[in-house]
Amino acid sequence: MDGFSVVGITSRTLSKATDLADKYGIENVYNDIDLLITKCELDGIMVLVSADQIFNVAKKIMPTKIPLFIEKPAGLIQSETKSLTILADEYSTANMVGYNRRYYSIFHSGIDIINKYGNLLGVSVEGHERFWKIENIELPKILLDNWIYANSTHTIDLLRLFGGGIKSFSSYSKSIKRLNNDQFVAAMEFDSGALGTYTSHWFSPGGWNVKLYGVGVTVIFKPLEKGIWLDNNFVEHSIIPDEVDIKFKPGFYRQIQAFGELIRNDKLNWPGINLENALITMELAKKLSNV
Repeated sequence: MDGFSVVGITSRTLSKATDLADKYGIENVYNDIDLLITKCELDGIMVLVSADQIFNVAKKIMPTKIPLFIEKPAGLIQSETKSLTILADEYSTANMVGYNRRYYSIFHSGIDIINKYGNLLGVSVEGHERFWKIENIELPKILLDNWIYANSTHTIDLLRLFGGGIKSFSSYSKSIKRLNNDQFVAAMEFDSGALGTYTSHWFSPGGWNVKLYGVGVTVIFKPLEKGIWLDNNFVEHSIIPDEVDIKFKPGFYRQIQAFGELIRNDKLNWPGINLENALITMELAKKLSNV
C-alpha cells in the first residue's frame, strides 16, 4: 500500500516475527515492545496479538501517545476495554479498533441500495457460532469463557453499523452448556425508528448472515462475504465487491487506509470505531448475555 512502510516488528515468539520479517522485507526485528518503540521512529503501531494478550499489550503502549491500531477484542471483558478507553483519553492517544467487516464494500453497496428506495425499516443479524468445534481447539479458558466478546462482537457490532444508535433493547439468553450462556435472542428499536433482531445459537449449525429490510427492497448477506438484493418482484440481483475486496481479504485494505488517515489527520471517520465506540458494542454484548 502506497504511503506505508513497515519498519519494525516484535512477537512473543520471536521466530514468528523473524519469519514475517524475512517474508515481507521488514528491516528491524526486536525481542520486545520497548525496543520496538525506542529503536524505531514510529508513526503508528498495530497490536495484532492473540485475543487474550491484546489488553496487556495495548495498555503498555498507550502512554507513548503513538497512534494505535488494536485488533479486536480490545479487552476480553468490558472492564478491560473501559480501562483502555480511559487511558487513551488520559494520554490523548489516537486509536482505532479492528472490526474489518465494517469496511466490506458490499455492505456499503447494500446500505446505498436501501437508501435509494427509501428508509431502512429493519435489520436482522444471525451470529451463530460453531462452538462444538471451537471448544475442541486448544484455546485459553479465559478466551472460551468470554467468547461473546472475543468473537461474537463481530456480528453484534453489525447491528450498530447498519442500524445506528439503539433506542431500546430487550434480550433473552439461555445455556445448554456454557457458563455464560450460549443461546441469545434480542429485539431492538434504533434511533432512526427501524427495528432490529439478533439471534445466536452456538451449538446449532447456521453461520453468520445479515438481512436489511427497506421499502420494496431486501438486502441479504449470506454468508457475510456475498451479497444479493431482492426487488418488489422477487427478482434477485447480485452485489459485487469492489476490486480491493476481491484482491485482498475483504475489509482489510480499507481498514488500514482508515488507520493511515487517523495517523495523518488525527481523525477517524465512519465506519471506523475507536475504543470509546467499541466499548458500546461490548456493553451491548453484555446486555445480550445477561451475565
